[in-house]
Amino acid sequence: MSAMYVEPKIPQRTFQGYLERFKALQQTEAVKKIHQRKWGKAERARELVKEETLNSFTLEQAEELYRCLPVSQRGRQQFLSNPIEVIRESLLFLLWEPLMYEMRVYEFLDQGEWLRGADISLAAALLCTKDPDLYGPISANTEKGLKVLGMYPVFEKNESNAGRFQKVQETLFYLFRRSDLRDLLETDDFLEALAKGLLKVS
Repeated sequence: MSAMYVEPKIPQRTFQGYLERFKALQQTEAVKKIHQRKWGKAERARELVKEETLNSFTLEQAEELYRCLPVSQRGRQQFLSNPIEVIRESLLFLLWEPLMYEMRVYEFLDQGEWLRGADISLAAALLCTKDPDLYGPISANTEKGLKVLGMYPVFEKNESNAGRFQKVQETLFYLFRRSDLRDLLETDDFLEALAKGLLKVS
């Protein structure tokens, strides 16, 4: 079976230049803001996705969790329009059901259709919150950054959302290992900085 990740399609010198520029800019206000916006409430989010918390999840906790996640807040009202029982059951299944993650994501994104607002970005943010060593977030900036590197995966015409999710996650993990960044959170900061043009050499 061929690897799902994609090698960078830019020259190695350019790739290394982006990484060096990112590391040089990490202590600047622009990159600090990127990091703080996404990860400033990560510790609280991890508390909220614990199994014992989700078992008695309230709508107020669901709103607080969504505000803490590294996702666009435009989908918050749609997410909160679900009955709390549906939110509780969906999150428990995605995060805590003892099944392979591919099966959980497939049910969550492609089969369930009972949780309004469930998309690839939300699934990635929730899994990243629970297991930041295994999953990275997926956003428009993540995708744009991968495209700058020539690493955005190719999807089949009728590929499931879960298949797309898996290909992007494998690419993110490969990029993290290849780039010698600290973790998947820092890898996403790097991709966002790329997406926003902060790493261009003038």
